[in-house]
This record gives sequence, structure tokens and C-alpha cells, in this order.
Amino acid sequence: MPHTTQIPVLWSHMDANGHVNNGVYQSYFDEARIQALENEGFSIQEMRERKVGPVMLKAELSYHKPLHHPDIVRIETGFQEMSKIKGKVVQNMFRVSDGALVCEAIFSALFFDFEKNRPWKLPDTFLAKFKAD
Repeated sequence: MPHTTQIPVLWSHMDANGHVNNGVYQSYFDEARIQALENEGFSIQEMRERKVGPVMLKAELSYHKPLHHPDIVRIETGFQEMSKIKGKVVQNMFRVSDGALVCEAIFSALFFDFEKNRPWKLPDTFLAKFKAD
């Protein structure tokens, strides 16, 4: 998993149980995925101009440890089984302070053409970036 993102846990991410709400974990993964796409050369600005973007089809999360403010998380992101239309994003979240694995996630996703309202086929130049991983 070549892409790494660090995100601080904010006080506002805490829920009534005193730990980070499970829905916030998905937000952390979302941010890390977007940063990984940017690192691969998929500019968010360019995707907006083309009116295309990633759409999640399925999310599988396995929670192992709670997070609390002021933890910092490190998320490793990798792309697998990439085809012209869809693929998998595998992500692992670690607590920086002790290296503990906090959450594992596998997302099935596709690129979508929002103007034509259908899946978007990745150009070979884009697909080659994923194959290089």
C-alpha cells in the first residue's frame, strides 16, 4: 500500500460514548482515498472538469480499536484489481502513537460519468498509473 495519509482526530469527531464515531472512520478513509488518487495523478479539479469521479459500490470495515481525541491516524491506501471501470481500494488505519491497527477497510468502487449517468471507462493512461502500483 504505497499511499500514506495522516489525519488528526478532532474533538468534534467524538460521540456520546467518548470515542470517535464509527461514521467518522469512513470520512477518514474518504480523505485518504482522495489524497491517494491525487498522488496517482487523478486531479480532483480535472475530474470535476470532466464531470467524472469515484463512486463507492460496497464498503467493508473491520473495527479493531477505538480512537480518541487527540489521536493521530495513519492510513495506508492501495488499489487492487483495477479494470477500465472498477476496482478495489484496500485501506488500513493505524494509531500513530502506538502503531495499533485500528480499522481495516475494503471498498469496491467505480469511476462514474455524472453527465452521461453511467460508468466511465478509465483512459489507458490513467489505468497504467494503477497498474504501476
